[in-house]
Amino acid sequence: MAKTSNAASELSPKYAVMGFLYLHPMHGYELHKQLSADLYEVWHISQSQAYNILKNLEKENLVSTSHQSQEKRPDRELLTLTDAGKTAFESWLYTSTPGSARAIRVEFISRLFFASKINTSLCTRLIEEQTKTVQAHLRNLRARLSLIPPAQVFNRMGLDLRIRQLEGILDWMEKSAEYFRGE
Repeated sequence: MAKTSNAASELSPKYAVMGFLYLHPMHGYELHKQLSADLYEVWHISQSQAYNILKNLEKENLVSTSHQSQEKRPDRELLTLTDAGKTAFESWLYTSTPGSARAIRVEFISRLFFASKINTSLCTRLIEEQTKTVQAHLRNLRARLSLIPPAQVFNRMGLDLRIRQLEGILDWMEKSAEYFRGE
C-alpha cells in the first residue's frame, strides 16, 4: 500500500516544479511557462514564485544549474534535477494524497499529470491507491460523525460537508480512471 503524505496545509508547488525537471532539464522561464500551460487550473504561481522555489530547491541540492552562453545576451541557466531531486520526486509521486478535497484537487491531479507523462498505466494504479485512501478517510469521518451529538449542529454540518465532498471525489476518481482505461 502506498504511503500517505502529511496534512493538506503543507501543499506546495515544489513537486510540480520538480516534476517538469524530472521530465527534462529546462530554463526557469520555460518551466514557468510549461507549468502555467499544463497545470494552470491546479497551481496559480507567479514567475517570481517559481524562481524562489527553484532557488530553494538548489539550496537543498535537489536542482543543479549549468550556464549556457548566448550570443549578445546574458548566460541562461539550465536547471536539472539532481539524483537526490529525482529520488525525492519519485517518493512524492508514489505517496498517496491526504483525504482532503483541496489536497486531492491540487496534489493528486499533479501526480496524475506527471504519471501520465511517465507511464499511463501508473495513472490507473495511483487512482486505485488514492481511492483506497479516500475510502479509509471516509470511514473515519463517518465514525466521527456518528459520535457527535445531534445538538452540535455546526460540528455535524462541517463534518457532513467534508464527507459529501469526498463522496463526490470518489465519483470523480472513478470517472477519471475511465480516461486511462480508454472507456
